[in-house]
Amino acid sequence: MISSLLLSLGVIEKAYASPYFGYYCSALGTYCGDGQGFIIHIAVRTANVIVIPVVGAIAVIAILWASLKMISSAGDDQGKEEAKKIILGAVTGIILAVTGVAIVNWVCRLVELATNGSGLCA
Repeated sequence: MISSLLLSLGVIEKAYASPYFGYYCSALGTYCGDGQGFIIHIAVRTANVIVIPVVGAIAVIAILWASLKMISSAGDDQGKEEAKKIILGAVTGIILAVTGVAIVNWVCRLVELATNGSGLCA
């Protein structure tokens, strides 16, 4: 996702689908600017709106599955260890996803400051 942000700055000069992204930006009440701004805005919105809920849902399911596995192990040490590994993996996934979204938002803010853009990262 970061590479698409960086590529959009150097490669995409202007998006010619302005009526379409104009509808999108006006519906959200944000300013997307030219084509570069629109692509940055879409990348940040995707990270914030899709990645965190999906990863959160998968992590909740994994933790529930691990807890059922631990309960059903009935004192078996191997079952408990497998459940602990599943929970550790789910928590690690949540941390990595939140860190990834934070990096995307940071890069967007950095690009916004460098290009004097406003409202791209909203």
